[in-house]
Amino acid sequence: MSLDDANLRHLIGLLDDEDPRSLGLVRAKILEQGERALPFLDELRRASPAVPLAQRASELAEEVRFRALEGDFARLAASPVPDLEEGAFLVSRFGQPGADLATYRAWLDRVAAAVAEDLHDDDPEAGVKRLIEHMFKSLGFAGNEADYYAPDNSYLTRVIDTRRGIPVTLTILFLLLAKRLKLPVYGVGTPGHFLAGFRASGDPLFVDCFRKGKLLNLAEVRRMLVRNGYDYRPEYVRACAPREILARMMRNLISIYQKSGAVTRAERLSSLVETLLTGRRSEGA
Repeated sequence: MSLDDANLRHLIGLLDDEDPRSLGLVRAKILEQGERALPFLDELRRASPAVPLAQRASELAEEVRFRALEGDFARLAASPVPDLEEGAFLVSRFGQPGADLATYRAWLDRVAAAVAEDLHDDDPEAGVKRLIEHMFKSLGFAGNEADYYAPDNSYLTRVIDTRRGIPVTLTILFLLLAKRLKLPVYGVGTPGHFLAGFRASGDPLFVDCFRKGKLLNLAEVRRMLVRNGYDYRPEYVRACAPREILARMMRNLISIYQKSGAVTRAERLSSLVETLLTGRRSEGA
């Protein structure tokens, strides 16, 4: 049952109850209200001088946001081909719940429009090279070699803000811009180093977005794999589906959070990956 604002505020005020059973009932009723409870939880957190109560409100708000995000992931996963952009921004919501995603979508539109102004023919290779020039030279995107394992490198919103990222997120950004420009670019899940790929005059070429859009041919990708300790396999350079790309980005984050001791965040992301891959919410989520 949905509560009106007065009753919802009153219910949230009961979070100061110290009886575990009563507190559990209050918590469950607040979770039933979903995202409607967020402004009132944030209000309590800001107004409360009691640290335990403020922390209780903050943790409950995080749980509300996660449940809403999980529902959106389930809807995304239900699609035969999940939308890469939608999925990448859902992951960003996990790390930056307050981010205005419409602002970032508009930024993508503006950047693509700026590149399109300089495209004067139907040559896909010329279009890809123009996008590389704009993204990596004009806008200054590059791999974050100084702080490779920072979580921000895996959130598309922060990659756009800082102009730094890891191979998979920089490639996702490149793919989203290429899609707006109708360029035939795809993700390539080479082990250890994600790439973008396209065909030029019948031969595949690859874009290393971590290294400022460096172009590689197949022989150079083979050598890269050997340097990284992998034998070459044809499946390593095939086109990746959006579901695979999103799962790879999220697994990078899971590894980062596990290594830093952020167990809850790692577990929640793991449940989202399971939802993405199976279309089902994990047990207990």
